[in-house]
Amino acid sequence: MTHKIKIGFIGSGWAKVAQAPAFSLMEDVELAAVASPTELHRQKFMKMFDISKGFADWRDLLQCDLDLVCVTTPTFLHTEMVNALLESGKSVLCEKPFALNVEDATSMVAAASTAPGVALIDHQLRFHPAVRCMKQMIDGGEIGKVYEVRAVVNLATRNRLDMPWTWWCDAEKGGGALGAIGSHLVDMNRFLVGEISEVSCNLGISIPFRPDKSGKPRAVTSDDHFAMTMKFGPSSVALGSSSLMHVTTVGAYTWFSFEVVGSLKTIRLDGAGRLWEVDNDNAKGGRSLIDAPRWKLVEPMLAWDELVLQEKIKQSSLAVHGIFAVGFAFLAHRIVKALKKNERTLHDAAGFADGLMIQKVLQAGRKSHKLHRWVKI
Repeated sequence: MTHKIKIGFIGSGWAKVAQAPAFSLMEDVELAAVASPTELHRQKFMKMFDISKGFADWRDLLQCDLDLVCVTTPTFLHTEMVNALLESGKSVLCEKPFALNVEDATSMVAAASTAPGVALIDHQLRFHPAVRCMKQMIDGGEIGKVYEVRAVVNLATRNRLDMPWTWWCDAEKGGGALGAIGSHLVDMNRFLVGEISEVSCNLGISIPFRPDKSGKPRAVTSDDHFAMTMKFGPSSVALGSSSLMHVTTVGAYTWFSFEVVGSLKTIRLDGAGRLWEVDNDNAKGGRSLIDAPRWKLVEPMLAWDELVLQEKIKQSSLAVHGIFAVGFAFLAHRIVKALKKNERTLHDAAGFADGLMIQKVLQAGRKSHKLHRWVKI
């Protein structure tokens, strides 16, 4: 009889949208336990995914026989939970932002270094087929010399004035757009192009107050939009080149664009998970903005097992939740394969050392905002 990979969850929010549905697509996987303090959410999660064990206190989950635990709680809870799970011998997939600060990230890296299990961060876009294709095109020299990277993320998730105050509004608890969205974009830059040497950042709060549980206005201390420029360092394929990021969570519409500009062509990932390319020699001269770029769709090549997975995704709820949910399914697929083979590392996956480096970039961004100058990593 084939051993089933037993998955547990601490937190029932994002896990309900992406992680549990993704692992449900995998063969030889059992969704075995969930810990969530709110009984209604916990019971609903258990019913949705046919889970027999549920706990109000996450510490009770430590006693369960689990191969992997997904930690999807708010950022300020990660360190204690992750370190305890690693100490219990379980493999961990930690949601981003990885930690509140560099010190907490460092402690988790230390815990992971002596733990027997796998320690990963949920930077799932690395495993989205379009992103993997982008990396192949960059590494293979297909786009030529990398000139710059540009990312624009426009979200309407927090544009309503009556949205309640939550931990996400509290900078001291790890809330804010820089951590939530910026961490993904920083990881994409590092994965595709290389290490970052310095940053210049401006954080903004468009809606300074949110109603608390009683309806009274409470001050928001975390950023709901930001703009950050990064420069690539020696451990990159674009030394001295810039990466520009502009993110808002209070927009009127949704838009996602991640472009890598090269000397031969530009490639772009869009919010639907499609990859586009445009050759430099197709551009018209002059300053007219009327002529639209001649973008061509690029179809990533997949292995047979991933083609099967792709078809399963299309028939699931993951397809309607966008590139992060779809990307997670491909990451989950790789994790299950690794756990079946008792592998401790996953090629190209974001480990805790990556989380520490991203945390250093985010910390430098916040320091840059405060000092109004460039800050080296």
